[in-house]
Amino acid sequence: MIVSILAAGTRGDAQPPAMLCRALAQRGHEVRFVAHAEFANMIAGSGVVLKPLPGDLHAEFMSPEAQKFFNEGGNPFTFLRWFLDVAKKYSAETTPLVRDYCEGSDIIIGTGLMDYFSKMLAQVLNTKAAHAYMQPAIPTRDFPCALINVPPFDMPGWANKLEARLYFEVAWLGARHIAKYAHKLLGLPSPRWNNPTLAELHNGQPFLMAYSEAFLPRPRDWPDHVEVTGFWFQDTPSSWQPPADLVQFIESGSPPVYAGFGSMVMKDPQSTVNAVLEAVSRNGARAVIAAGWGGLKPANLPPNIFAVDAIPHDWLLPKMAASIHHGGAGTTGASLRAGIPQVVVPFVGDQFFWGREVEKRSVGPKRIPHAKLTADALSNALGKALNDPAMRKTAAEMGERVRAENGLARAVEIIERAVAS
Repeated sequence: MIVSILAAGTRGDAQPPAMLCRALAQRGHEVRFVAHAEFANMIAGSGVVLKPLPGDLHAEFMSPEAQKFFNEGGNPFTFLRWFLDVAKKYSAETTPLVRDYCEGSDIIIGTGLMDYFSKMLAQVLNTKAAHAYMQPAIPTRDFPCALINVPPFDMPGWANKLEARLYFEVAWLGARHIAKYAHKLLGLPSPRWNNPTLAELHNGQPFLMAYSEAFLPRPRDWPDHVEVTGFWFQDTPSSWQPPADLVQFIESGSPPVYAGFGSMVMKDPQSTVNAVLEAVSRNGARAVIAAGWGGLKPANLPPNIFAVDAIPHDWLLPKMAASIHHGGAGTTGASLRAGIPQVVVPFVGDQFFWGREVEKRSVGPKRIPHAKLTADALSNALGKALNDPAMRKTAAEMGERVRAENGLARAVEIIERAVAS
């Protein structure tokens, strides 16, 4: 079969879909990965064909508009305004291009920010569609909306579901004018006024939730075709060799702490570096710090700190005592898989939700929003992650359960079944 998988966003948005591409290709399917060219290395040597999206995503994230979004503490409506401005800029070029990329596909899988394209293009090309999310995006009574900053208290079930539905509808009203333009380019009638993703829930199309059911149980009120697969992890090839000086650092003392904030953009990266260094020092620990897009590049490091650009999490995190990160689904999942406690410092969107769940499942201390990050708060949280025996035991046990899942195999099975039906 021919599968087109659409992905846009940060590395955390692109990497899991890229792993799904690789898994499908290993099953002998023809796979097209529609994503920005900077993520081509994720599918190198797999037989998957990259179909590049236009634009420079890194430059967009470093723009003043994006900086404003991150520096305002991740307000979801600020994000929507920024994202819709970016989408509008590229819509005329992207829409017909992605249509051509997907021509002849047996199924089109939209992920995250590209989800709507799967429905729209499947209609144009008369083929099947599926939807995939890296977080539990479908409204439920069991927990609040996973796409925005969650409240600091538990809400009743009806309020959880209502909050998520309202978010979806408000987001769609903001995006509808862009969808309307895309529909015009593709010769489709104007889109409906209510959110089409929620409408798709009644049509039986597959919805794949790429996270661990061992960590976050599947809600009882989801339709049967919304399936929790497990995380779509990247496994580093056995031929990959880590830097010798990093190996030497890790082996030269007690297990270090990992600190990294992925693609998050910071107004003052040095203040975050200082908070991390101070927290590590106060706890008598060592640390490996990853730079990422945010420019987290500490200089003049003490001997208990090692700085890297990027190291595969599946290799690095099992060697760490704990992790400090932004709460992206990928890093949260990798920390769970490694069986280590994690300190979540959320910036935007679903990161607050994952931080909440880490705390509720007792695999990490209370989340610290980046806007409120201080050396004192981080030092206290890290101390709990390193020294709480119950938390460490819970994290280790969770790691065993997450490692027992095979999210990619489950997702491939669902997709093959959908095409065959």
